[in-house]
Amino acid sequence: MAAHRASRALAVLLLVPALALAPSAVGEPDPEGAPEPAPPSASAGIVIDYRVDGVNRVAKFGSDLTIGPGALSAEIDLLAGSITGQLELPASAGYFLSFGFVPTTSRVDLIPVNPVLGTIEEGQVTATALITIRLGDVVVGGQPLDVGADCRTVEPAVLELSGPFDLVAIPMEATFTIPPFTGCQGAERLDPLLTGLVSGPGNGVELTLTAQL
Repeated sequence: MAAHRASRALAVLLLVPALALAPSAVGEPDPEGAPEPAPPSASAGIVIDYRVDGVNRVAKFGSDLTIGPGALSAEIDLLAGSITGQLELPASAGYFLSFGFVPTTSRVDLIPVNPVLGTIEEGQVTATALITIRLGDVVVGGQPLDVGADCRTVEPAVLELSGPFDLVAIPMEATFTIPPFTGCQGAERLDPLLTGLVSGPGNGVELTLTAQL
């Protein structure tokens, strides 16, 4: 399957210059009486599976959260300059210092919402990913903190990713805001605490997409 997708990718790369050199593109007349050629019926899109690795820097903690390895199944149309992908990310183990000195660990689930949509233009790719952030297994200062089963952001975080386009490896980055939290209800309601500790602007993410050919 990977070899088949790699051959499709190569075919599309070879198709682009071929289109540019077609007779109609350089102004050569069609043979007299020849019928108009039918438009191509095949899609110019190719599907490539990428491994996704990265790091998320949480602004309020000043510490990094390792992301991945995850996966992105991307359909890329080089002629239209578009990319659509299904993103999957595993849970991450976070280590932070709450209030600047209290060791805190947590399971962080990054849950993609809807497909990733992007464009390719002048050698650059830009894409939007919507990610709901969910927390679990929180331990503060060695003591478990009951945040309930559905402690998550009230809405998805919006990641406007960008970077240089390459079919084989795509580095991308974004700065984004972590929305407030809701559903953080165990023995007591902890939404305000976690919102104050985690939510806010200026968070960074760096991702590397590596084609699995």
